[in-house]
Amino acid sequence: MINPNLYSYYLSCIGLLTLLLNACGDYHKTDLEDYVNKTKLAGNPHIDPLPTIEPIYNYIYEAEHLPDPFRPIMLTRIEEPQSPLPGPCPPLNIHRVRTGLELMPLDTLQMVGHVETKNQQGHFTLWAIMKSPNDPITTYRVKQGDYMGNHYGQIIAISNEKIEVLEQIPDAEGCWQENLVTISLLAD
Repeated sequence: MINPNLYSYYLSCIGLLTLLLNACGDYHKTDLEDYVNKTKLAGNPHIDPLPTIEPIYNYIYEAEHLPDPFRPIMLTRIEEPQSPLPGPCPPLNIHRVRTGLELMPLDTLQMVGHVETKNQQGHFTLWAIMKSPNDPITTYRVKQGDYMGNHYGQIIAISNEKIEVLEQIPDAEGCWQENLVTISLLAD
């Protein structure tokens, strides 16, 4: 059996809790009721009707009287350098595939350093480190015999201070004139 004192204690706690919960509640929600009433009075917003969708008709391409869509409209011709005339003109391999530094003018290239490497046979090779101000991130490593410059220049000498490039420049008669260009080490 439950002790009568304990029973009265439980009943008083339940009564006190009920009284506190009722005191915390607010039965007057006038601001919420006002908002709901205003919303109901406003009615539904006006929505424009959807636009009419015009049908897209199929296009039938009849190639009988129209130009071929896969053929270029204008033919473009890439001009190749003129071949030297037979005779006293020195031969030049203009059909060799040009890459890297051969696509840049020599006046835009700078020598920024040099490196000497040793191969397995013990021979040393001096490499020049080249850079273009147009592309400050990329560096190029060239050695004697490599090609550079847009006038078919070939490196004929590399030293610690400079690099010498022999260019082939076309003249008015279609022959090639040799031009020696020196690129010095860029001073810091």
